[in-house]
Amino acid sequence: MSSDSKSARWKVVVGYGAFALVAFILCLLFTFPYDTVRTRIVSEAGQAGLAVRIGSLRPGLSGITATNVRVSKPPQPLSAETLAKLVSGEGLPGAAELGEAVLIDSVAVRPTLFPPGLAVRASALGGTATVDVGWMGDTKVRAEMDKLRVSSGNLPAFLGVDVDGELNGALRLTVPKGKSPELDLSLANGELSLDSQGLIIKGGKASIPMGGGNAMAMDLPQVALGALVGRINFEKGMGTVQELKLKGEDVEALATGTLKLGKRLEYSEPAMDVNLRLDPEAQKRLGLLAAGITIFPPDKKDPSFRAAKLGGFLNRPTFLPRR
Repeated sequence: MSSDSKSARWKVVVGYGAFALVAFILCLLFTFPYDTVRTRIVSEAGQAGLAVRIGSLRPGLSGITATNVRVSKPPQPLSAETLAKLVSGEGLPGAAELGEAVLIDSVAVRPTLFPPGLAVRASALGGTATVDVGWMGDTKVRAEMDKLRVSSGNLPAFLGVDVDGELNGALRLTVPKGKSPELDLSLANGELSLDSQGLIIKGGKASIPMGGGNAMAMDLPQVALGALVGRINFEKGMGTVQELKLKGEDVEALATGTLKLGKRLEYSEPAMDVNLRLDPEAQKRLGLLAAGITIFPPDKKDPSFRAAKLGGFLNRPTFLPRR
């Protein structure tokens, strides 16, 4: 066979391969069930009490990517009519009905083979967040936050507190396989680590549990929180604080104790001894917030700290004097 024939056959093979690839991509783009995926995402989020709006949804060779995603916590449960509007993207209510939304630039979701599971990568708050979930046997969750700016993505409006700073952290959890398809975090093993820098509250309103555990609504002054560093190890749902401290120009806090995970995260129970110390100059300008801290007794080992007890649940904490 001549060299010209071999060259021609090689070009034909490459040509057919390129044509098949282009045809596959075009078929995927034109036939992908966008509406079905969007409806499923919005409906599942609605059942969890969240409103999700998706700017665009597109497929890739290994997964799907959603862009211009907005997630909010409505003050009231979503009606069927509102859910339909969220799915269609037309006639959407405003923030008064849906709540202030956190803005996420993009979320990419793809399946993984080794181990079988799901990988999620989000670009948000000026940084990235990744989550890997393994489904073979026990469920394994791996999540990381890298250089997230808490002042970005409309997060201050979502929280109702004007904040700034950088969030970094990692979560590694293994949840034993149970009879229910839902994850039971109360059985989880793993570790949570935090390493955040330059945290500062610039203002806003918040309900802070004080004294008898009742939440007190107050205007927040500017408070330089500084660095938050922590590590909590979990064994069968019981988390032991190895290190948890906050140190800034205005305040210093040290915590020891446990965090017992509930089946759902919001029902987890902290049982921590917290020592608080305000900078003398900060104490003069923090007003009601400083007065709330001074009701706690001095710590027996270091009287320069005030001694408090953090209890209750994550969605309803109590902050009491430690005796």
